[in-house]
Amino acid sequence: MADSAVTSLRIFKHKRYYKAANGKDGRDKKKHGKKGESLLLTVPVGTVVSYKSQIGGDSLIADLEQAGQQAVVAKGGKGGLGNARFASSTNQAPQIAEKGEAGEENSIILELKLIADVGVIGYPNVGKSTLLAAVSAARPKIASYPFTTREPVLGVVEVGQRSFVLAEIPGLVDGAHLGRGLGHDFLRHIVRTKILIHLIDGSSSSPAEDMAQVNTELSLFDSALAQKSQLVVVN
Repeated sequence: MADSAVTSLRIFKHKRYYKAANGKDGRDKKKHGKKGESLLLTVPVGTVVSYKSQIGGDSLIADLEQAGQQAVVAKGGKGGLGNARFASSTNQAPQIAEKGEAGEENSIILELKLIADVGVIGYPNVGKSTLLAAVSAARPKIASYPFTTREPVLGVVEVGQRSFVLAEIPGLVDGAHLGRGLGHDFLRHIVRTKILIHLIDGSSSSPAEDMAQVNTELSLFDSALAQKSQLVVVN
């Protein structure tokens, strides 16, 4: 279930196997056994849930974009028939019963795509964290060395009676779409944004080339990212 109070998927890094409780045996007087209780796992809003395929081509289960939204990833098995169902005229109390079906066992993938209106992108150490801290109440780590930001940081920007969510993405480097630098794992977080703020280092010897290279990395990761509107800011 998507929960706005949950902010990361870290808990699943340390515990990867989950099992719901079994149902109970039937009771006397033809009473059904108690159903096994469902196991509910909470994830951040924006989590994409997929079945993991052993041969490639993972299958989407749900995109949990709203708080409270749920998805079933494994169903419990149907209960078996009790001994009363096997009674006959010659055997009123048979000592046999049918076992219940096994529940489903699936491997799933959880991928978090942050829900933000605006994404802040650019090379490492160009002032993205400073910008976020200046316009919102977020307090990202700020230092004068590259890769200070090691995970996306969200901040709420208030303008009069309106507000929007700003997401700072770790700096991108050449080859980020191939996994180089820290930006590769976080490019997915700007997929949902409506607009991008592209921060450029004004002291760079080639600011236009820097901007073009970052845009190339966006395009190589997801062609749709290159089509997003950008507000270019020179620091």
